[in-house]
Amino acid sequence: MRKLGLEFLGVFGLSPVDLVHLAADLDCQFIGTVPAPLPFNPEGYAPWNLLEDAALRRELKAALADTGIELLLGDGNAFLPGVDARESLAPHLDLYHDLGVRRANSISFDPSLERTHDQFAIFAEMAVERDMLPTIEFCPISVIDTLEAGVNIVRHAGGAARLLIDAMHFFRSGSSLEQLTEVADLVSHIQLSDVPRAPACEDYLEEAMYERRIPGDGEAPLVQILSILSHVEAIGMEVPLRALAEQGVGPHERMARCVAGARRTIAAAD
Repeated sequence: MRKLGLEFLGVFGLSPVDLVHLAADLDCQFIGTVPAPLPFNPEGYAPWNLLEDAALRRELKAALADTGIELLLGDGNAFLPGVDARESLAPHLDLYHDLGVRRANSISFDPSLERTHDQFAIFAEMAVERDMLPTIEFCPISVIDTLEAGVNIVRHAGGAARLLIDAMHFFRSGSSLEQLTEVADLVSHIQLSDVPRAPACEDYLEEAMYERRIPGDGEAPLVQILSILSHVEAIGMEVPLRALAEQGVGPHERMARCVAGARRTIAAAD
């Protein structure tokens, strides 16, 4: 049975503890988080940092246990120029291991393809050592910019390494559904959102971080993606809706709309 979850990007600084309770309220099964929130915080949440705050980690573990929600995905692991993943990302992975995370996702903002391959292999090895499944997502503004590039880096790392498919990135990368069918077995997680075919912003990263659409409200081939990846049980809502947040629509209502759209899309696919 498919598991539906809330990823951190859609809630703009909401604490992970509150995200757990929001997921439970919306009858979701998991969340994804990062060590600390991004700077954009239109709703004025108090700052938090899981790496530095032991009390917050204890509170998060208690919330997970009380609600039955799983902290499935540890995100926010980026490969950067001149930075060694052994040093920069080991603290993230130690944190996620302590919190019981089962999957650790990564993305590359290093322009070197060769170095990114090496860094992901290191990241994958470190994740497996901590009993986590390592994934990487491709993105049109990354050196790992297409499904083909994602497949190549996962195969280079070997072992347990898998792909995370972000629906927006897949759609905008020019990757095809036929290609996805051929490599479906390499995919272990889906991040679901929708977008129009034509970019909504000149800056790709701005659109990805702030202005996606509710599943079913755009033109991405979500039903086809979910049908091809019918074996992937974990589907996370990664739907930042900045315009709604700035209009005063809170995270519960925004995510409720996303979950409803996702459930309609999943039903159409399944």
